[in-house]
Amino acid sequence: MDNNLDNLIISKVWEDETIFELQIEVCSQYVNAHQTCYFNEDLLNKLSYFLTEFCKPDNSTTYFESGHKTGNYTPAFSLELSSDRQGHVTINVDLEICDVDDRSHRCQCNVRCELGALECFGKRLAKLNKGEIGTQIALYEK
Repeated sequence: MDNNLDNLIISKVWEDETIFELQIEVCSQYVNAHQTCYFNEDLLNKLSYFLTEFCKPDNSTTYFESGHKTGNYTPAFSLELSSDRQGHVTINVDLEICDVDDRSHRCQCNVRCELGALECFGKRLAKLNKGEIGTQIALYEK
């Protein structure tokens, strides 16, 4: 699997007492895109748990959505995971492109990775809860 071009990077860009802003960046063979969205500690822990649980053999949960993708809400993204169970994972990433009021512009692409990299990424995500502004977690650290 050639995943040298594929990466998923999540960075903390702002925070207050209860909420923080994250930048979600996706890099694939075909597209580089990013969006910002708002998280709290609980939601970030849910994302971390979702990713690490997917790596277990008996897990059937394959979809995570950070919030509502339509309506008068803050930007949201989703991840849908699939695996060949030989260690290769495809992450279908759906990012919102915030250039229209009706929230209809989205970028969907696949990020390919190894199961072990996904599990490590999921475990490291929880560090963003206590991390300083500028803290960045990448699927593949460079």
